[in-house]
Amino acid sequence: MTKKQREEIEKMVKDIKYYDVERFISDAKTYLKAVKDGRILYNVDKVSQNGMSRTIFISSCERCKNRFSYRNYDTMLEVLGYKFDKDSYAIRVHGCGMNMLFATNYDIIGTFKRLGLINQLQFEILSQEVN
Repeated sequence: MTKKQREEIEKMVKDIKYYDVERFISDAKTYLKAVKDGRILYNVDKVSQNGMSRTIFISSCERCKNRFSYRNYDTMLEVLGYKFDKDSYAIRVHGCGMNMLFATNYDIIGTFKRLGLINQLQFEILSQEVN
């Protein structure tokens, strides 16, 4: 990651008091590992009446000692510019006529590549992974 990319992340997280660059990078790495391992979950929570937008809840299944739990990525997604539905913890995405789960994952992974968290080969592999 270059100095310019780190500064861009600093700019993105500056408005969130309890969140910093290191936490964002840690959350991004956890998200990327979950995508790679096939543990990321995308659930369509709601579809608008006209079908032009939907809310998607994104989480991953994580092992904690001898049990499993689900982790959400709310703050990381907020830093990336996604807006949350006022009634749930799901992000609102706009569009129709394509697989919006794939498009959302592709956009998130593409942002991580732009920020220098992954390289081109990792982008090409992980951007195609949607369960």
